[in-house]
Amino acid sequence: MEVSKQSAAYGFFSNLIFMIREQWNFDKKGVFVPFVRIPSDIAVSLLGIWIPKVVLDAIANSVPASEFVMQLSVLTMAMMVLMYVSYYTEQSIYRNSVRIWNLHFYIRKSWKIVDMDYPQFASPAGKTKIERSHQALNRNVNVNMVSIYPHFVELLKNAFGFLSFCALLIWLNPLIILLLLLSYAVNVLVVLHIEKWQHQTKDERAQIDRKLDYVVSRTSDSSIAKDIRIYNMKTWIDSMSEFFMREQYNWQNKIASKRYRQALLEALLIVVRNGGAYVYLIWKMDHHEISIGEFVLYFGAITGFGQWLEQIVGRIGKLSTAHYKVNDYRHLIDTTDKMRRTEGAPLPPTDEPVEIVLDNVSFHYEGSKELILDRIHLNIRKGERLAIVGTNGAGKTTLVKLICGLLEPVSGRVLLNGTDIKEFNRDEYYTLITAVFQNVCLLPVSIANNITFCSDEEVDWEKLYTCTELAGIKSKIESLPNGFATNLVPSVTDQGVQLSGGENQKLLLARALYKDAPLIILDEPTAALDPIAENQMYLKYDELTKNKTALFISHRLSSTRFCDRIILIQDKTITETGTHDELMALGGAYKEIFDIQSQYYQRNAGEEAV
Repeated sequence: MEVSKQSAAYGFFSNLIFMIREQWNFDKKGVFVPFVRIPSDIAVSLLGIWIPKVVLDAIANSVPASEFVMQLSVLTMAMMVLMYVSYYTEQSIYRNSVRIWNLHFYIRKSWKIVDMDYPQFASPAGKTKIERSHQALNRNVNVNMVSIYPHFVELLKNAFGFLSFCALLIWLNPLIILLLLLSYAVNVLVVLHIEKWQHQTKDERAQIDRKLDYVVSRTSDSSIAKDIRIYNMKTWIDSMSEFFMREQYNWQNKIASKRYRQALLEALLIVVRNGGAYVYLIWKMDHHEISIGEFVLYFGAITGFGQWLEQIVGRIGKLSTAHYKVNDYRHLIDTTDKMRRTEGAPLPPTDEPVEIVLDNVSFHYEGSKELILDRIHLNIRKGERLAIVGTNGAGKTTLVKLICGLLEPVSGRVLLNGTDIKEFNRDEYYTLITAVFQNVCLLPVSIANNITFCSDEEVDWEKLYTCTELAGIKSKIESLPNGFATNLVPSVTDQGVQLSGGENQKLLLARALYKDAPLIILDEPTAALDPIAENQMYLKYDELTKNKTALFISHRLSSTRFCDRIILIQDKTITETGTHDELMALGGAYKEIFDIQSQYYQRNAGEEAV
């Protein structure tokens, strides 16, 4: 299993060094400040048990008041200074953790998700990596992956504090130390066992979280709000949410149950070790082997010894959790792109149309052996306007994604001007393509920014006006109070507007025209348009695709007559090719589909005439 292999890829010290290096590059001060806490906190603990001894010994030995006050004043001032240093460094560590969490790790994770190869992003393994990286950074900085370095420093502090108190207790009796260590060793083993089990079940829990997150995010999505109400999906959504929450709750119960049993064991061990040590101290004092001041000192040392050990056990558990979360984060960040990201083949001129050749291309999705496309041979000539038609699920969009380089064929090659597109730098290759896909992607910024992806100072306004005019959206934009400065996504932006489905499609078409790449792909570009707007777009089709190679996907076969050539995809391959008239004369599947659609339009037209 891929996840288990990856889990073994990073050891604890590898993850720790990774986090220290990231901290060093982000803010060097954050590497050193935690270490100031070690001596200051240990000194505070030692003074905490030393001051009562001084007070009791002074009373028992009748120390002069002036000397007693001087000793107590010096110790108190030292305690105040050390406590301030401890508090300051604690707050500094917390603030730094919040900063690196928000300003570094979150941004780096988000950038990786949007930049990684599309096939890896869309694959089941990729989705799991992404979900686990989300979990690694969820919640606060005391429990997510950012906590590993502060927890490590705290563990070092606990270890030094433990050794300091050990030195005191050796003078009392080394057997007490052995008793305390044995009891804590049992607790550590139990804690590590629970942490390991939690990590081993993380994928199962992440899958449930992903399903629940999907339900929650979709129910708050305005694009399906109408469907939820019209189809009365509330009951079904509630039942699905309840089912996933019940599964999530069951896992939480399993984890809590193990934690409760570990806490009960820890409580029993405390009774055994501390109780035995206290009985021994009372026996020593009863036999006049230690003074009242020494009794208080050793009593505090035993309590402090136990507290240091408890903190060590707790830190080990927290470090283990943080280590696994760093693992999950690094598995995403270290995902290697398969597509070329280094210097690639030189690009063709961007002001000339391109030739696309699919040479014996086959494709299936990861995790499935069923072919979506099987041995496709297709030559798209420079400047050709090609229509791709076929039933739902025939593979039209998959074919386009292969041409775009968003997917890689499992066999065969995709060539652009005779060069395998694998030879181009991935991001440079994308500059040759402009596309309008079915899913609308709008950002909560101005209309001008949504079309150009430029700041207002960088926008070519004349080009923007031309593109929006060609797309048939310019008059609508100018009718808005703020024109091209009008914000979209009103749920997020102030005074934002909500465009209709057809207006959104026109906006995306304007975005594609503004990019002005030599290969333009239109995937159902008129699906949300009314017949008049659709006809107007077809009348402009020559101008929209001028000096470009154009691919046009549509279910409406009446629109295909505007193209130079049409291909019909059926049974995982291209079954028919030709112009509209040639395919109609062929009398095959294309004609059959066209005739069925034509009868529908003719029947509607007849009914309207009546």
